[in-house]
Amino acid sequence: MQKTWVGLSGLVAAVAFIALLAGTAMAALDAGPSSSPDPSGSPAPCSTGTSLPTLPPSNSPPTAPATLEVVRVLLNSVELRWTAATDNNGIACYRVRERRDGTATTMATFQATATEGTVYLPWPPSGVPSQTHILDVVAVDTWNTPGPASPTVTVTIYNDVISSPTPPPVGDCDVTYASWAWNSGMSTNLTITNTGSTPIRDWRLTFDFPDAGQRVTSGWSAAWSQTGTAVTAGHPHWNSDIAPGQTLRIGFTGSSTGSNPAPTAFYLNGARCRIAP
Repeated sequence: MQKTWVGLSGLVAAVAFIALLAGTAMAALDAGPSSSPDPSGSPAPCSTGTSLPTLPPSNSPPTAPATLEVVRVLLNSVELRWTAATDNNGIACYRVRERRDGTATTMATFQATATEGTVYLPWPPSGVPSQTHILDVVAVDTWNTPGPASPTVTVTIYNDVISSPTPPPVGDCDVTYASWAWNSGMSTNLTITNTGSTPIRDWRLTFDFPDAGQRVTSGWSAAWSQTGTAVTAGHPHWNSDIAPGQTLRIGFTGSSTGSNPAPTAFYLNGARCRIAP
């Protein structure tokens, strides 16, 4: 039998080569699976990075939200509502911004389907009784391109003082409210009358329950929802407009853990309605 002898130097070289191969394999495993880079080099939509370096020829910015309104102010939180923007590539998010000294700073970002949200503004500096903030909202499309800004609203934050925005003007609407309570339940009928000369489009009635124990459980002729004591009756898809002189009849059943007082104010598309007897 023929024997082959390997010199010490050859053995050392072989061991070193095997170790090198093993190290390369382990490095590949540590690196994880490979992935090809995003050819556009763009950040995720609505990120804090810059917009795309090269936009597609057909890209255009989103439209501006047509309206922006203050729903309520509580301490330093501001609840806002705006109309939806449109974009041929789709909306990715909305940014609520504060305008100050010629610059616009993003204060909050909301998902693409949002048309309202709460923004927390900074407290006035120590010793300053109040501070005014000018806010707007912009839509951002899926290419991370912001559109033009909405009209602005002005909000004043007071040091440790609860405030409300200036009451909106009285609109061309009358509301009646009649509720019957029993034990812990209630049934309520409302009417909404357009007293103006033009249709009220995409109507939305809002009011606040005076008692925290009042709750809407189900309703009819409107899309009912409640957050805290705030109640919203949105138009159904088959009855979105109120013609001049037309009266809608809507209602709900609910529960109450205490008294069942009637709301003191009703708002139709942001305008305060008269309460009819």
